[in-house]
Order: sequence, then C-alpha cells, then structure tokens
Amino acid sequence: MSTQSVRPPDRSEPRGEGWVAFAIVWLALVGILNIIYGIAALSNKSYFHEGGLLWSNLSTWGWVAIVLGAIQLLVSGMLYARNTFGTVLGIFFASLSFIANFLAIGAYPAWSIIAMVLDGFVIWALSVNMIDRA
Repeated sequence: MSTQSVRPPDRSEPRGEGWVAFAIVWLALVGILNIIYGIAALSNKSYFHEGGLLWSNLSTWGWVAIVLGAIQLLVSGMLYARNTFGTVLGIFFASLSFIANFLAIGAYPAWSIIAMVLDGFVIWALSVNMIDRA
C-alpha cells in the first residue's frame, strides 16, 4: 500500500484562465468572420440563401453582421485587457450573436449551429469567470 501525499490545489493562478482565453479568441475570430460574412452578404448575394432567412433580407443581415463583428472585436480587446465591463459586454454580445445565428440558420445552417454552440461556451466561460471574481 503506497501512501501519497495529496497537495491542495495551487490557487496562485486564477481559475478559469483557459476558458477566458478561449472566450477572447472566439470573440475575436467570430468578429472577424462576421465582418467577412457581412461584406459577402452585401456584395455577393448568391453566396447565401436569402429565402432561408427568418427575418428581413441579406442587405440588413450584412450590416448587422458587420456591426456585430466590429463590436465583438472591441469586446475581445476589452477582455484581453481584463476589463470587468468587458466581461458583461462579452456575455451580452455572445448572447446577441447566438440569437442572430439562430435567426439566420436557414441561410447558412452549418455555420449557425457551430457558432451557437461556441457562443454558448463563451457565455458559460465568462459567467463562471465573473462568479469566481466575486
């Protein structure tokens, strides 16, 4: 029978830093992709299936994607700078991204489903990090 000493967890590093890094990278990546998709929706309407949209038209969605993408890039920068308000904005804009992807699921279903799952991870990661800071 071997006796091993059990060390308490090292609390010198903040918990959840890997998930916060994931949230930063995902928000930046999805922000860039939203800008690209917005430009594509405005310039090449044959790229998407406009009939699959639940609301409005591709021009509206193109501008929504561009604005949302720019804000997501800004929020990822705030998260990288460890701005507390950036955490709140990150949760809010990941939620908006989730809703926007749900509404556009008919136009690009594979991307929408993947983005909604990853937005859920961002919301979870930032929520857990916010609770750990309290």
